[in-house]
Amino acid sequence: MITVTLTTDWGTDGFYTGAFKGCLVARVPGVQLVDISHQIEPLRISQAAWALKNSYHYFLAKTIHIIAVGGKLSDENPVQHICFQYKGHYFIGPNNGVWEMIFNEEFPSIETYKLPQVLPKAHAHAENKFHAFPELGMYIDAIGRLAMGERPNHIGEKIEAVRGRKIGLAARMPDSLQGEIICFDVYGNAITNITKKDFDKVGLGRPFTIRVGSMRKETTTDKIAKNYYDGAKSGFIMALFSFSGYLEIALPNDNFKKYFSHVDKNTKLTVRFFNSEEEKEASLH
Repeated sequence: MITVTLTTDWGTDGFYTGAFKGCLVARVPGVQLVDISHQIEPLRISQAAWALKNSYHYFLAKTIHIIAVGGKLSDENPVQHICFQYKGHYFIGPNNGVWEMIFNEEFPSIETYKLPQVLPKAHAHAENKFHAFPELGMYIDAIGRLAMGERPNHIGEKIEAVRGRKIGLAARMPDSLQGEIICFDVYGNAITNITKKDFDKVGLGRPFTIRVGSMRKETTTDKIAKNYYDGAKSGFIMALFSFSGYLEIALPNDNFKKYFSHVDKNTKLTVRFFNSEEEKEASLH
């Protein structure tokens, strides 16, 4: 069975998702479709990258992953669309920098191939429609060919992928980490770009404080919770490492984003490490 995942900004209302799924099921009967998200903010490729980055590796090899965000075609500013293979998975989407956001320093070694702009024979009369909605033409064709056992290099010519757009990592200093909020999940929890790997490497088990944004006391904590229920004991806000390995800021039994309306994406975050508990306590007063 062929599995295809979808990460789009099409929304849950309207006909885009239904049209795409209808075309795909007609082309690849029995295909298993998994929605990663259709609620990516319009044209927000960093959000799409984050969603797929933290989910694709849970699928079996040979899964085909689609990103349809920020890749519409126009005569004035055409966007190319590419296909490639990585660690046994297949990826299809616009050539707009989103892929380097997902794979970071590993991406330059990946060979990418341009999708030809083809139309299903049954819809050859509808060229303008497919030009405006390329996923119905070239994406369906590429998925169908991959499902039949073809490789990306059989589908199109090799092409250089757009690079230079990365999800920035936290800045590391001997006694601190400087990061920022990347996005919010559906519960209003803030996802940051500080990884557990960096936290452990810089912290070395030392006492610490985590401060979000301004100097307000209620946006500071000095504990890492094990789960969302444990966080109620750690202060007004709670911090924990999510399943993706990134530091998350939440509000026990409430919506962090809604309560702290002044905190938004790109709000800075500081993790400061101390040589003793006494030094940490002094910094809090």
